[in-house]
Amino acid sequence: MPRTLRFTWDQQGRAVVSGLPPDDVLADYLAQELRPDSNRAQGMLRELAALRQGQRERWDVTGETWSLELNRARASIHSEVAIPGRSQDLPLEEFEDAIRSWLEFMELSRAH
Repeated sequence: MPRTLRFTWDQQGRAVVSGLPPDDVLADYLAQELRPDSNRAQGMLRELAALRQGQRERWDVTGETWSLELNRARASIHSEVAIPGRSQDLPLEEFEDAIRSWLEFMELSRAH
């Protein structure tokens, strides 16, 4: 998982993610596109599994504020609205680890 991602709770008890540059892009993607929603995170993990298993070569998604380009090797996140030009490229495994960690944190948040 990218080193600077930090999962916490806000004052209302909701899961929050933050990160230092360049991981702030990934943190914003998690918070704004996947949100604290385990169904969205699980859906993304299913898509990543399909890529890894060769069921698809690539997957491009335009979200509300971020676009995502996935292939078997890399994840590329690009800003659609917030700040033009903000982006982050990372190995697919690191992206998947971040999604899995976000999901685990959300599930932990609900358990308490």
